[in-house]
Amino acid sequence: MGVVSLDGEPLSGAVVTFLPTDEKGSLTVSETDEEGSYFLRYQGAPGTAPGSYKVGVSLYTTPEGRVMSLGARDALTTPPGFEQAFERLPVRYSDFGQTDLTVEVTDRGGTFDFDLEGPLLDPPTAEESGESAEEPEAGAAEESAGPESSDGEPAAEEAPADAP
Repeated sequence: MGVVSLDGEPLSGAVVTFLPTDEKGSLTVSETDEEGSYFLRYQGAPGTAPGSYKVGVSLYTTPEGRVMSLGARDALTTPPGFEQAFERLPVRYSDFGQTDLTVEVTDRGGTFDFDLEGPLLDPPTAEESGESAEEPEAGAAEESAGPESSDGEPAAEEAPADAP
């Protein structure tokens, strides 16, 4: 259990993942509430298995700002807006390959608070998301001056086979 804050303010709706870095730990996931608190559960009991962990904190939102909760991420069907959702936290918190958030959980458990530094990431632009900013009009075709020969000159048109 613990509290996740961003620049000293509670971070609501973030998914907190404890990823074991040794054979003793166990993958454990939780979500922060309105006060930024999260509560881990392992084998039906509060907490997680003792061990060393990397910690990832992720905050996915739609372009309109709606948080994609843990339930939305685990849903069998894709909730509305999920395909456009994006990570708002920097990779130093949200990417296990880059996070420097680590904890050592002992047999006694503990409280693990994380005060992250902002700002939140901006939504991706159309170019960054791979979408074209301008869609071509339906039926519009590129204008062509016609086929060219290998020397760059217009190619001679072939007469139909049945022409005199």
